[in-house]
Amino acid sequence: MSTAAQPQLEPGRAYRTRDLRRWSANPTRLARRLVDEGKLRAAAHGLYYAPIPTRFGPAPPPSEELLRAFLGGEPFLVTGPPYWNALGLGSTAMFAVTLVYNTRRSGEFQLGGRRFLLRRVYFPREPTPEWFVVDLLQHHDMAGVALSELREGLVATLRLDRWDRERLREMAETYGTKATLALVEGALHETEASAA
Repeated sequence: MSTAAQPQLEPGRAYRTRDLRRWSANPTRLARRLVDEGKLRAAAHGLYYAPIPTRFGPAPPPSEELLRAFLGGEPFLVTGPPYWNALGLGSTAMFAVTLVYNTRRSGEFQLGGRRFLLRRVYFPREPTPEWFVVDLLQHHDMAGVALSELREGLVATLRLDRWDRERLREMAETYGTKATLALVEGALHETEASAA
């Protein structure tokens, strides 16, 4: 009776069941055995992670690692209140879930005890602060803040030259609705007129 190769699991790395095929012809059984041995922890159906040893006990990997494995390496972008609130436009939202844009799935999922709201939407590979401004304007209802309040904050921060004006316009044109573009254009026009 041959024994399967002992997997070399990297602490803090997430694995799909199929990733375990390199060590066993029956990856589901191998996953169960590794969970029983404490070498893996279940994060969701078919998704596992190798815990990170800490002085406080085994810790899960960062959210980005769980998302990487869950989405099969497809591009994704974490957004929402932590990013929106940092813009200084008046948002002070808090979510119990992490908002994630991606190209593969939509819905709410629990991974490793954390909740994620996934949305299949168009997003930039490398978001700029101006993109996050447009993202907040697009989702002001989720952030629980009125568009009029956000517009005031945008005008105030434009007067402080916090944003690249052309990039803000480009992000609104590319990723915003007509209403969002009109709001951005109005704020840009107001601050350009007052600066003249």
